[in-house]
Amino acid sequence: KPTVPLKGLDNRQVIQIACGDHHSMALTHDGQLLVWGENSHGQLGLEKDHPGSPSAQHVQSLSGIPLAQISAGGDHSFGLSLSGVVFGWGKNSAGQLGLGDTTGLVSSCKS
Repeated sequence: KPTVPLKGLDNRQVIQIACGDHHSMALTHDGQLLVWGENSHGQLGLEKDHPGSPSAQHVQSLSGIPLAQISAGGDHSFGLSLSGVVFGWGKNSAGQLGLGDTTGLVSSCKS
C-alpha cells in the first residue's frame, strides 16, 4: 500500500492525475502541469533532449496557460485549457495527436 507522498507534489493541491505507459502527470488547482517519468517521445512536454525525470517537473511551455483537464496515452499527452483550447504533445506515429500528420512533437502544440 502507498505510504510515501510523491516528491514535488507534497505541497501542492493536486486535482487530477493521468498516467501513460512510462510517464505520469499531475494537474494542480491553479492549472499548472507537473510531469515525471520517461520522455523518449516528448510525452512529458519538456525540452527535446530532456531524458525524463524521477520527480515532478513543471512544464514551462504551458506557463501562463491554466489547464482544466489532462489526459495521457501510451507515449503522448493532452491538456485542455480553461479557455477550451486542446494542447497535445509526444508520440504521433499513428496520428494520435489529431494534427493531420504523423510527426512526433516534443513541445506543447495546439490541436
